[in-house]
Amino acid sequence: MAKCWIGGLTGFVMVLILVGCGSQGATGQVESLSPEELSEYIEGNDEAFILLNNTEDKTERTDNISLVEKEINEISVKEINAKSDEMLDKDLKPRDLGLKDIQFETLGFYENGILKKYVSLRDVDYSSTGEKEDALEKFIKNN
Repeated sequence: MAKCWIGGLTGFVMVLILVGCGSQGATGQVESLSPEELSEYIEGNDEAFILLNNTEDKTERTDNISLVEKEINEISVKEINAKSDEMLDKDLKPRDLGLKDIQFETLGFYENGILKKYVSLRDVDYSSTGEKEDALEKFIKNN
């Protein structure tokens, strides 16, 4: 009886550890940040992948995040929505957060706070969803 109890407890502890490790904005996920958090992140990291959304449409924003999450495995991506209440209430623009020379609805790669490259996530820039997914996959692999 004691062996079953200890085995069950060990399993429970392992689950807690795994859940705790995964809840820290690990790789393979897009983490949405506040304007202040994004500014600090860009300043504090030599390299950063930033997803810049600009929409009040929750479905469009979720679709962009899902598309990026589908393609990333070993990188961390941070996201900000330029039309979020925090951005609008404080009258903030992307450049106020250190996001310079980037367009809306794009995934950008920054080195030392400078935009090196970006890829569009706008449907109008592609003839199909597959073409957009291919462009995103290529962008992530090359950066």
